[in-house]
This record gives sequence, structure tokens and C-alpha cells, in this order.
Amino acid sequence: MTGHSTMLTRVAFSHDGAQVVSTANSLRVWDVASGRQVRHFEGGRFALVECVSGEYKQDCYVITTCRDTLRICKVGTEQQDAEGGAAAAYVACFRAPQHIAYDAVRCVGAKIIVGCKKGAVCILSAPFLAA
Repeated sequence: MTGHSTMLTRVAFSHDGAQVVSTANSLRVWDVASGRQVRHFEGGRFALVECVSGEYKQDCYVITTCRDTLRICKVGTEQQDAEGGAAAAYVACFRAPQHIAYDAVRCVGAKIIVGCKKGAVCILSAPFLAA
């Protein structure tokens, strides 16, 4: 699975193991069985990725952070990128009061907890993530 132009910062399996998410200067979703890229996200350097999947692939969400911003993307939702290809659309965006710490985001059901580099903790509600 190749496609990033810079060193990877994170990789993760979806909960069902059918997909892999990788981040660097972009975020890419790969199908494990075929090794093909199925989604492409742009928008800054991604520091964290967590897959939050429902029972079906179309219910897979990806949570990413970049500086003080947390974004949630639904893997099955697409928009056209600048080159005419399919890119994933963000479904929610949250701004923290400080830069979000690497590895300091956890999701349980519809609740997301975010830890910041200078000590702030935020608890976010994203009802659409609930099963």
C-alpha cells in the first residue's frame, strides 16, 4: 500500500479489520483484501487517527487531530477533490482551547475525550457516533 509522499505518522485497523487507515501529510483508507486505496482525506498534517466503526463499513468514522482541531470523517461520504478524484467529507469539526496532545483522544460511543498539551481536558458529544 503506497501513496503518501512523506513519512507516515500513524496507522490503524478499522474495528472489523477490513480496512487500514494511514496518515502523514494526508489520510488514506485502504482495503486490506485488495491493498487498494478506497478513500483519501486532505487538510493538514494528521497527528492522530482512530477508527470508530459500526457494524457495517458504511458506518465507519475516522477521528483525526491537527493542532487544536479535531475532525470526524465518515468513510462512506465522498466529495470531489481538486484533481477530480474522490475525497472524504468531514462531518464534524471541534476546536480545542489548546493544541491537542498526540495520542490523547479516546472515543466511547458518542463521547470523545480530548487531552491538550497544556493540561486542558475536553469532553465532546457526537451523537451520530452512537451505535
